[in-house]
Amino acid sequence: MKIKLIIAIFTSIALFATSAYAATPSPKASSKSSAKPVASKSATAKTSTASTSKKPSKKPSKKPSKKPVKKKVKKTATPIPSPSPVWPPIKFTSNKGIYAKIPTSKELLGLVSAKAGLAETVKKCESYACGAVIVAADYRCVWWEIKSTVYGTDPADASKKIALGKLRTLYGPLSPKTYANIILSSEEPLYGPSITDPDTGEQIQGPPRTGVVVGAISATCHKSGTNEKIPANIYTQLR
Repeated sequence: MKIKLIIAIFTSIALFATSAYAATPSPKASSKSSAKPVASKSATAKTSTASTSKKPSKKPSKKPSKKPVKKKVKKTATPIPSPSPVWPPIKFTSNKGIYAKIPTSKELLGLVSAKAGLAETVKKCESYACGAVIVAADYRCVWWEIKSTVYGTDPADASKKIALGKLRTLYGPLSPKTYANIILSSEEPLYGPSITDPDTGEQIQGPPRTGVVVGAISATCHKSGTNEKIPANIYTQLR
């Protein structure tokens, strides 16, 4: 069983944390200590030989007791979780529970930055025609099949497009309500044949082929398996 979605669009290619501090006010050490003075008593005794007197006795003064001061403790910073993706997707083309969208140049740049595996594929797109699509579904898809067409400028009429080739892009399983960013990589060159520099004799890149784009994209969610190799980009040149 498969469900197909057609997109008729042409395309070319901060963790925030808070810290909480808990501090218990430090009590001031009590410095009050009382030591009442001992009054001195004098006593005189009239005797025929001598008189005696008692001297006051001094008690040792108590030192103020110091209570331990509690130190400030810094709690571990807890990252704020990312918000859950909105579902169903906004600004996506949809059909029977599957969704697809052509990313903007800004979105595509973000996808490449977030997923290192895409960088190598996108590098190939500097020399060959490529497209991109974001897909998702309400249910699990065993594999995805993305069909597209590579167009170029009609040599007979610059205002018209002609089909240069057909591209099939195969992508693996995808869980329900999960997004996949798929690069559609063809073998259609963006530059003409290399030429020889008359001065140096070296081979240099040929002139750019203007108007070469990927379009007429359709995304199909397959619910049963396949024997084809996945992932894959299968390009069939027509001209």
